[in-house]
Amino acid sequence: MRSRILLAALLIAAALPALAADDDMPLPPITPVDGYFVMTRDDATSSSKCIGDPKTPLCAVETVIACFIRGDDDLCRIGMGLEKTPGLTFLRLPPEIYWVVRREVLMEQTIPWRSHELDWRPGEASVQAGDIRIDVVEKVCSKGEFSHTACETDPDVPAISTYIVRRRGDRWAVIDWRPPYEDLPRLR
Repeated sequence: MRSRILLAALLIAAALPALAADDDMPLPPITPVDGYFVMTRDDATSSSKCIGDPKTPLCAVETVIACFIRGDDDLCRIGMGLEKTPGLTFLRLPPEIYWVVRREVLMEQTIPWRSHELDWRPGEASVQAGDIRIDVVEKVCSKGEFSHTACETDPDVPAISTYIVRRRGDRWAVIDWRPPYEDLPRLR
């Protein structure tokens, strides 16, 4: 009996560092099959309750998605952790449903594309080991309904966007992303 208690105590003690590491790198859960989040042009009808508050990697991604759907460049500034607005919003996009299909802490061997300098981050790597990768499938909902059947993807365009997120103090910032319509080099 005493050996079982000792074994249980050792297992709990061994698990504590792993749990602490998860607090340092809060990866969002993979969205359940048939599940999705909704992003609209206002907070009341959007699933996310942290738009404009990038306290987790997913909150930073959702803030940038909201930036494009709402045509609000200040949301891009906040979600990207910038001092000035980046000038990325040209028009408002339709509402959408989205779900997380992949998330990981990047290592040298898992970096998805070559790092390059971004206009809004001169001298900074666009992707590096330790960043968080979040892949999101997005479907446009132009009919006013939100479901897998009512929303659609363009058959000629991959529906997955890869977001690269980096810790900035106590906040998170989207450093780079590849929208579904952009054909840029991927693997080395």
